[in-house]
Amino acid sequence: MRRSISHILIASAATLALLTGCSAQPGDSSPVRFQMHWAWSASTAGFALADQDGLLDDVEVIEGRGSGTAVQLVASGQADIGVADAVAIVQQIEQGAPLVVVATMNQVTNIAMQVLDSSGITTVEDLKGKTVAVPQGGAYAFLFPLFLELNGLSEADVTVANVPFESLVASLLEGNVDAIVGGQDTHVALVAQDADFTDFLFADYCVDAVAHSIFTTEDYLERNPEGVREFVANSLQGLGQAYTDPDAAVEAVAALSPGADADGTRVELDFLLPLMCAADASYIGRAEPEHWTRSIDLLERAGLISETLDPDTFVSYDYLPADDELTACD
Repeated sequence: MRRSISHILIASAATLALLTGCSAQPGDSSPVRFQMHWAWSASTAGFALADQDGLLDDVEVIEGRGSGTAVQLVASGQADIGVADAVAIVQQIEQGAPLVVVATMNQVTNIAMQVLDSSGITTVEDLKGKTVAVPQGGAYAFLFPLFLELNGLSEADVTVANVPFESLVASLLEGNVDAIVGGQDTHVALVAQDADFTDFLFADYCVDAVAHSIFTTEDYLERNPEGVREFVANSLQGLGQAYTDPDAAVEAVAALSPGADADGTRVELDFLLPLMCAADASYIGRAEPEHWTRSIDLLERAGLISETLDPDTFVSYDYLPADDELTACD
């Protein structure tokens, strides 16, 4: 995933030279503006650890409110580097945004179906004839039909109830539905209610698309390659520490978000951290080329993108540290 990216960056540099009358500067002394996909929480704990260790001292960290917004802010130049779900990144690339993925945080999606143990549902096949609550819009609604298809069912085999995300857990606990499609948030909420339940992580049932990744623009990468390289290395150091020391991650989140519930953060981390080494990943930070190819196929089949994109044109792991500096997956 290098040759095509290099060609793109050369072309971008040439275009910039024509527009400005001079070549792009080799470096950028301004602080990196880093747009997170969410606020300080379990999902950003690795960056909290990096911040705590002073690795982000020269970075302006901007808390976020969703992957879609994070991608738009980076694509429009209001931030330099971001982290977001790969679905949002790829959708913007399909629309023409010149974005480049430079590292991967979560190897697979965090979307999961949850059922109460008392429901008797122990396999996907057991969903036949059941009612499943699915939030409208977003990846949940698009990936659920594919989840069924890849496991021998179709939407005709179940009753889909369109339920707002914030009402999913109540609908399940009150017996209004037999299953819900959520993720780590609904998992944490069910744990908090002392519910006996089972997660059906989509990634364990063939829907294992690459998820949250660190990305930037072709222009910023051309202007500040060493800044990107340093940011990626420091971020992956924090992510690796979170993976090996969740207790330290909980403390780092609490320091930046004093109102955070430590128990809830730990429960959410227990759900999220394994995603960093899923899909047979060798190292935290790098998704293998064949995994990206499969991911694009899954997103196209789900209708989240309308054309086949070549990952070689928007994924470059040339800015990762050497393998012996990355956190190895067990």
